[in-house]
Amino acid sequence: MLDLFARVLLAVVFLAAFAGKVRSRQGFAEFRDSIAALVPLPARPLAVVVLAGEALAVVLLAVPGTRLGYGVAVTLLVAFCGAVVLAVTGRKAVRCKCFGAGGDVLGSKHLVRNGLLIAVAVLGAFVPAPVSWEEPLTLLTIAVVLLAVVVALHVLFTYGLVARVRELQESSQPKRESTLPRPGLVIKPFSVVDTGGIPFTEADLDGPVQVGFFSVGCGPCRTLTDALLDDPPAARFVSVVDGDPSDPEATARLVEKVGALGRVAVVGTDDPVLSAFEVMAYPTLLYTHEGVVTASGTKLADFAGVPAPVA
Repeated sequence: MLDLFARVLLAVVFLAAFAGKVRSRQGFAEFRDSIAALVPLPARPLAVVVLAGEALAVVLLAVPGTRLGYGVAVTLLVAFCGAVVLAVTGRKAVRCKCFGAGGDVLGSKHLVRNGLLIAVAVLGAFVPAPVSWEEPLTLLTIAVVLLAVVVALHVLFTYGLVARVRELQESSQPKRESTLPRPGLVIKPFSVVDTGGIPFTEADLDGPVQVGFFSVGCGPCRTLTDALLDDPPAARFVSVVDGDPSDPEATARLVEKVGALGRVAVVGTDDPVLSAFEVMAYPTLLYTHEGVVTASGTKLADFAGVPAPVA
């Protein structure tokens, strides 16, 4: 009975996690970006490996008489605990994407959750297997298993329904994000010193200039900078980096990365330059001409059909 309970519980959890990541491109993309923000490894292949492991765990846990499912489950859960520890010790505000899009910032509660699941897996693995699998299948056991399956399906259906409603709400809203600087915005006076010690002011926005705003530990920032490096801007490019004083190494890595695009200025969270451009979120990419914003977005796809500034 205990073995059956452990198998059903773990299988439901991993099935929900797998379904949450693959139900939409956004769910998988956010999970991939969360990996990229935690470890300096190829994020996409690692995300695929995790998905394959979760699917394998569900299949093996459904096979009676074998303990391999428990082994796969424990391996994945230990890896997840390690990711949480990296986020906490590195003071990285990475959200849990275990079940796809959304999720809270990784912290102690996620360690507790994974620890309890590891305990269930270990307990189930060491429970003596029944002599015959017909023994535990009493009417009560069948009722419990059916109830667990119904509840799991209900949870998955509700989760998918809520996600679909959110997608419809987002699609019904204007495509433009309210947090983005509006086209036509005249950039206010500002002054900041770049990494080369040269002042960067509104006077440097003469002609076409692209300005990118990035933050340390921001997964979407990594995606956008990778895209920009793959397709370098034709116009002058200036990166404004929100540095992390508690993690100078991560700040230095981001500065070095965007330095390949052009000038870089490192600022604090409340630097006046952010107010001058009316930037309220990261990443933000702006096309400007003669000190006026001509287009804005958070990813290159937002600029489809918009002529890029050319120096």
